[in-house]
Amino acid sequence: MSEIQIILFRQAGKIHYQGDIIDVDGDQLVITTDEASVSMADRKSWLNLFCYPGELHALYHEVMDLLGPNDDSQALNIAPIKVIPVFSELGNIIEQFNGNRLLLMKFIFIYCLSMDKHYFSGLLRYFLAHNNKVINYLEAHFMQPWSVATFAANLGVEVRKLNCLFYKNYGVSAKQWLLEQRLIYARQQLITTDKKITDIALDSGFSHHSHFTDAFKKRYLCCPTTMRSAVA
Repeated sequence: MSEIQIILFRQAGKIHYQGDIIDVDGDQLVITTDEASVSMADRKSWLNLFCYPGELHALYHEVMDLLGPNDDSQALNIAPIKVIPVFSELGNIIEQFNGNRLLLMKFIFIYCLSMDKHYFSGLLRYFLAHNNKVINYLEAHFMQPWSVATFAANLGVEVRKLNCLFYKNYGVSAKQWLLEQRLIYARQQLITTDKKITDIALDSGFSHHSHFTDAFKKRYLCCPTTMRSAVA
């Protein structure tokens, strides 16, 4: 399982997986792999979300206090298709979160943990263990003002292969991921500290203040100064 696919069935439908066809009732969450596909007449009756290992790695640290104990005595049997029931009102909430994939992922996993803590605790730990080395390195160094080529050289891989690793772990290119993480960190610093904006830009991995300002305005639709003033 290279990534997790979450599918919300609002009405009954079918899942196609490795030649098998599985019936799924309405108001069900299906946690499966990227190989599964849905068969349903009305596309509006279901939604799906692909969760990449890097995103699950970050999610783990946000929900770790909710996880069950780590039991190494028995290997986790990862089900290719795991079905969790949802009530109609919860399905409505999930659909409202559909515009924010990270918030949607967090909400769904917290719900799944409440329904089967042992299984979903093990699932998150599985992805953490199997993707630890590369992801830890990327998340520890994204604030360095390095180019994608420098990251590739430090990891001992070609740029093309590094981009493949990013798509596998995060679903985006290395350049896109680095920019997004730097902007998220910079926004947090703007809101929670009194640092000068120039210093925040440098601390977040931007070589030039103007580049930071332009990227920030494009991402958050306001300049850093306005963002800070709004929450002061």
